[in-house]
Amino acid sequence: MSVPSVRALTQPGTKTRATIVTTAVALAAVTLAAPSAGAADKWGPGFLIPDSAGHAGASHLGAYGAPGAPLPGINGLAYCADPELSGPDTAGRYGPATDFTTWTSRATGKKASPQDVARAAYLLSQYGETTRDAQAAAIDADIYTFLEPGSTYALPDGKRALQRLAYPAVPATTKNLAQDFLAEAATFAGPYTLNVHPTAGPFTPGKTTPVTLDVTSASGHKMPGIKLELDVSGAAAGAGTVTTNADGIATAIITPTAAGTVDIKALAKSLPATALRAVAPSNTKAQRMLLTGGRSTAQAQAQLTVATPHGGLTLTKTAADTGAPLPGVVFAVKDSAGKTVATGATDAHGVWTAADLTPGAYTVHEVAAVEGYQLAADQDATVTEGTTARVAVKDTKIPALPKPKPRPVTITVLPKTGA
Repeated sequence: MSVPSVRALTQPGTKTRATIVTTAVALAAVTLAAPSAGAADKWGPGFLIPDSAGHAGASHLGAYGAPGAPLPGINGLAYCADPELSGPDTAGRYGPATDFTTWTSRATGKKASPQDVARAAYLLSQYGETTRDAQAAAIDADIYTFLEPGSTYALPDGKRALQRLAYPAVPATTKNLAQDFLAEAATFAGPYTLNVHPTAGPFTPGKTTPVTLDVTSASGHKMPGIKLELDVSGAAAGAGTVTTNADGIATAIITPTAAGTVDIKALAKSLPATALRAVAPSNTKAQRMLLTGGRSTAQAQAQLTVATPHGGLTLTKTAADTGAPLPGVVFAVKDSAGKTVATGATDAHGVWTAADLTPGAYTVHEVAAVEGYQLAADQDATVTEGTTARVAVKDTKIPALPKPKPRPVTITVLPKTGA
């Protein structure tokens, strides 16, 4: 590869989120002299190295875009994307930045997998902008590993990759750093899914309701430290922000104010990039350049149904004279507007229950009594949230009609006449 390559590493003091155990790999012996710091800085963070033909200082390991000499039309750093083509100094000019969710190697004609494209985008987004030469070199190697898999420029054992990372000016820790970045990308690269998890209902007015949220990577890992913007409307209103913790979970507390629905919308708008941003040269024999930075978003929504807790009413029917239960007595329950909301008859134990009643005032009306008993007067009952009101109704026996008393009958005997 001629002139600049790629670079991306954490800023000074930043630690990667993934830890892996690396295996020692035999590095190709290199006897080339290290370039001066000034020569390396000519192109940007990284190191000048021989090209594939062995021309000293003709290629570059790291990021292109030295301070004061940025790539025309590009702010920040960029990485060479085509190791077999000439460097960006021969590009002529570059076109506008374009997002790519697919990527085809100009060296092999093969497409990188969508997974590898997203992982390369993740590293450029998270660690591409750096002032550290080793970080830039590690990211450079990883980009080729993702976009040129199996090639001489790809880790873990591509000949050219090992030569580049074994160059005397490159710190020995750079290869380990590159491996750490590969592992992190495999864990945390997108595309991302934002999930909203309401707790189990029921949801009631005035009761605090915790809602957990998380953002998962393509591999299913939860993302820590992600800021989420919330918009809550309906029976509860408000907006705010929550941030996922070290375990990748954020919790929002919502208090519905009335029965109805609560709509929750969540937005994560500063996630790592999932697509490559690149510019193409007017000279097709020069390399495309991959840009650092870039962000992606994810959003989700959920709806909660909020209902006022209902109550119930249990009625017990007995005979006033004996206290025995009276089965088969028909009752109706009417609301405050006089509308019948429940009907039923007492069971063998003289009991009937009207369930699922909205809290409020009701009238218990006896519709039909059992034979021999009078209808009871209406009774008032109050149903409250989550409780069952109890009503006792006694029927009075219909009194027997008095038996008529016998009246004395006087029979008048008429006198006999004639013979």
